[in-house]
Amino acid sequence: MKKILFHKYEVLRPLGQGGTGKVYLVRDMHLNRLAAVKESRDDFLQSEVEILKKQDHPGLPGIYDCFKQGDNTFLVMEYIEGMTLRQYLNRHGKAAERQAVRWMTELCGILGYLHSRSPKVIYRDLKPENIMIRQDGRLKLIDLGTAVNDFGENGREGFCAGTAGYSPPEQWQETRGDVTWDIFGAGAVFHEMLTGVSPAKPPYQRRPLWEYDRSLSKSLNKIIQICTEREPSRRCQSVKEIETALLHYREPLSLNNMRWMLKKSLIAAAAAYTAFCFLSPLAGGIPQNQFPFPYLGKPLFLLMITLLLYLLLLGRKGRRQLLQKREKNIWLTEKQFSGLLSLLLFLLAGIWTPGQTEVPSFSVWAQEEQEKLWVEMRDGQWRKMLLKEDAVLKTWEPVRFEIPPGRLPDQELSIQLLATGKDGSTYVSRIFRVHPTPP
Repeated sequence: MKKILFHKYEVLRPLGQGGTGKVYLVRDMHLNRLAAVKESRDDFLQSEVEILKKQDHPGLPGIYDCFKQGDNTFLVMEYIEGMTLRQYLNRHGKAAERQAVRWMTELCGILGYLHSRSPKVIYRDLKPENIMIRQDGRLKLIDLGTAVNDFGENGREGFCAGTAGYSPPEQWQETRGDVTWDIFGAGAVFHEMLTGVSPAKPPYQRRPLWEYDRSLSKSLNKIIQICTEREPSRRCQSVKEIETALLHYREPLSLNNMRWMLKKSLIAAAAAYTAFCFLSPLAGGIPQNQFPFPYLGKPLFLLMITLLLYLLLLGRKGRRQLLQKREKNIWLTEKQFSGLLSLLLFLLAGIWTPGQTEVPSFSVWAQEEQEKLWVEMRDGQWRKMLLKEDAVLKTWEPVRFEIPPGRLPDQELSIQLLATGKDGSTYVSRIFRVHPTPP
């Protein structure tokens, strides 16, 4: 049986679930048009209605209707055909440089419109899931349920919102809102568009662009750096500054870039000549008494020369770039006991929230005690952080816990994380049971 909302909206299928409610594709039976309906019980939806009904911008969804049915509130909006930026990145890995710059410029235009309103609208939760790519390639910013107005020093919206990795550290402590929060999020999204690396997944880092792709402009890296500074006063203070920088980001070819291109050209030429020497004799046929040698002698010699050139000219940077590509999908570890480590990382990622300060460059020592489970801690740079009991570690980046397999008891081990907030509230994770496997 078809589900009908408010006697006029026929539910066709679910579109997804955002941070503030479920979204459905519906057909307006009176006007015979498609629309998107968001359903929620929270005050977030009413806040989104109040903000959207005052806006008129092609980068924001249009609002058609709002009604209550039962205990829920429903917001009827423009249906946007296309895909989210997250879906695009999952499909293509990353965006080409020019495409990413176009999208970033367009995103700045949308944010600039919101920031120019009176009072200013702070989006607060910028991430690929909340950015729609329409069929014509233009962007739409969706899910404004966590957006707030900037009411000045005495303004209070009553709740914190954001997504770890895309939100600045101070956003988790304040509720008023500031335009630099959106600037930080825009820089994080721009970095992910160019590299395909999510700051919300391991290893939770934004490395310089050239460590992922040497062809990316260093000017873009500077833009990302100034957008994602940890101190709000050191960030860009308006999206207009970002737009201006993007218009002039192309830098003249530097001497270092020329050297890099020359090295790559030399290696490419050596590889091409090696392939030619290997394939050209095949066209005329190879006598049986010359196979495999002396036919393979020259190609193998040239292959060794090509590999030697690569190691001498690009080896160190090439390995570093390969390492960054591996870090996109896996945790690097010196341990062989990966099953328990993965479980602990998954558990930790579910309750982690960022702190305010940088990871210290030193380790705190700990003295081992008998008959206690020995847990090691590592920071985002893979350094061991051994903490004595009741020691406090303030960190900007996430940490991970490791239990050496030799320290595990023979029987089943139950793991549960307990966190205490500043207000004294206690947060408890689910219980995970681990069965150690004998070597």
